[in-house]
Amino acid sequence: MIWLIEISLLLVTGILIVHASNVYNSSFVKVFWISGIILGFFREYALGEVMNLYTYGDFHITFFGLPIMYTVFWTNIAYIGLVWSNNFLEREYLKAKPFDYHLPLIFLTMVLIAFFFEALISQYQLSVWNPDSNSTLWGNTPLLAPFAYGWTAVLFIKSLKLLSKESQQNWQILVLKLSLAQAPVVLILAGLLLLSNLAIILVFS
Repeated sequence: MIWLIEISLLLVTGILIVHASNVYNSSFVKVFWISGIILGFFREYALGEVMNLYTYGDFHITFFGLPIMYTVFWTNIAYIGLVWSNNFLEREYLKAKPFDYHLPLIFLTMVLIAFFFEALISQYQLSVWNPDSNSTLWGNTPLLAPFAYGWTAVLFIKSLKLLSKESQQNWQILVLKLSLAQAPVVLILAGLLLLSNLAIILVFS
């Protein structure tokens, strides 16, 4: 079953890439997924290895101890959140005004995905959370988990919008800029999760 979960997520990546190629273009696909893969590596290393928010179970497909599926998982769900918010609001976030409803909708989409996906992987002990807060949703899944999903997608999509404002930008340059931006994005994510965890502790203590 673990093999099926990992391979299915990798196959979903191909489906989403084809969809993005039709909705946007090949340059968008390269920019989005290359920078997203880098986000995935930085995120998993920072939250799993450095902050020790969670530990991994028996994943089969790994790279330097990090599950390969997570390198594309965060990009995939961020794209799903972007498309769903665009369809619901009937306008493109990357061309929307600075203050729009896309990011809250993306965050809520990630919360829903977190409920389903965390329930799935918790059945097979593929990740074991170790937060300071004792407040849990079910089993060992903490209340912090949906925030981890939401902040990840929102920060990634926001960084994409900020760095792609310049018109007539070469996609290779944008990939480089976005890739370099993922390290500070993950640092901001870590800070937001620490604040979120503190808020959970204060509210539910």
